[in-house]
Amino acid sequence: MRAGVSVRMIVLVVVAVVMLGGHTRAAALPPGFSLVTVATGLDQPTAFAMKGAKILVTEKVSGNVRVVRPDGTLRPRPYVTLSVSSESERGVLGIAVDPEFGTNKFVYVYYTTGPGALGYTGSPKNRVSRFTTSEDFVGTSETIILDNIPSDAGNHNGGDVHFGVDGKLYVAVGDGGQFHDDALTLGTLRGKILRVNRNGNSPLDNPHKGAPGARRCGIPGGVPPGTGPCTEIYALGLRNPFRMSVRQSNGAILIGDVGQNTWEELNTLVPGGNYGWNAVEGPCPFPSNPGCNPSITSYPPQYQHPIHAYKHDGLGETGRTIIAGAFAENASNYPAPYGGAYFYGDFIAGWVHVLTMDAGNVVTDQLDFAALNAPVAFRNGADGTIYVLSIGDGAIYKYVYTP
Repeated sequence: MRAGVSVRMIVLVVVAVVMLGGHTRAAALPPGFSLVTVATGLDQPTAFAMKGAKILVTEKVSGNVRVVRPDGTLRPRPYVTLSVSSESERGVLGIAVDPEFGTNKFVYVYYTTGPGALGYTGSPKNRVSRFTTSEDFVGTSETIILDNIPSDAGNHNGGDVHFGVDGKLYVAVGDGGQFHDDALTLGTLRGKILRVNRNGNSPLDNPHKGAPGARRCGIPGGVPPGTGPCTEIYALGLRNPFRMSVRQSNGAILIGDVGQNTWEELNTLVPGGNYGWNAVEGPCPFPSNPGCNPSITSYPPQYQHPIHAYKHDGLGETGRTIIAGAFAENASNYPAPYGGAYFYGDFIAGWVHVLTMDAGNVVTDQLDFAALNAPVAFRNGADGTIYVLSIGDGAIYKYVYTP
């Protein structure tokens, strides 16, 4: 997720008090909240998706997608086992259950190809495949819908997949770890948010669909020749958008873009938006410096400004890694200000914080919430309860409030 930091290097026990934007990381949950274990025994889990009382969990290195039963036990047989490359930050990285699963039985997985993978040749690439299964997640057939997504240096793969309220599939892709300038180039999928239909085709209203020389770059047969814009691109200028979030109340999609030396940032996705990497990092020009003051620094107007950003507080390039979270929407018993608020985390610093936002996604307050060992993904349950996945603990938890 961060340059020089492998997802394998994640077992952190954070015992020091760390300051963030004037807030001290909470050593304990707020009164009334408890951390409840949902499932354990997972091997380097990276992402999860929920369908009814069952949970699908991806495991980075094994290539397994595991099924968590309603009682929290792991089904012995994986839903699917993929042949993956797992060096550095490669592996099985993202998963989404189709909102029309009851009709089509589709599940989508983002992973890095390995020897023996379907249609695999040459160096590792990232891929999004659609799996058709039974209602009980037994038996699968794979259809590749996006392929040849660069995984150049092993890190900065992005990897999240989410359905928007518009029924389109959104895919987060990093800059590949060494081709930073390509994030601002429309002729490659590096450093982008992609938006596709269920079959991988580009929707007609994508920003670059009708541009001169436009081509679909993620077809399984190989990237077509040319330098025109890739029709799958919905937004550009991102470094490593490892996780995204969907706000159901207004359809907004939030992007957590992992920074380099100084800033972590949270952005709201807009069609055709340019988020500026590597001309900007967080709210400041890049290369940033610790003395950059966002309140007086001129921000280039062609780039989307983050809705929230925080510094590494002198910990350097291995200091922090933002993990975009989930909104506690429909949380029937979360008290104010937590009901409807946005829960997100930091992988390396080992905390979970809460942002309150207005209807326009403007951050109104930041609250410390809890410490957690290496969080990598958040989801909200059917009742709005926040679930969080810890790669460090190999476990899924949920935050339960008891008045």
